[in-house]
Amino acid sequence: MKEKQKESKRRSPFFSALNAPCLELSGNRELLIEGSKGVLEYATDSVRINTGGMIVNVSGRELNLRCISDSALIIDGFIMSLSFTV
Repeated sequence: MKEKQKESKRRSPFFSALNAPCLELSGNRELLIEGSKGVLEYATDSVRINTGGMIVNVSGRELNLRCISDSALIIDGFIMSLSFTV
């Protein structure tokens, strides 16, 4: 029950209706991406993620895909920049 409440707080109905990804950045060490459609590029200094409507580009050092599921993933390491390509 608590997990469902937590999920509904994080992802507003507005973004769910747009099918937009939800990104949660914890400092510069961890990035959670919900709404992932797949990994396009993976290296220790850059990761590119397809989210359907855009590509999320993560640059940094010692980047690691720590957890991957059907629609979400966690990237950890030293994140230096995020950029988006539509």
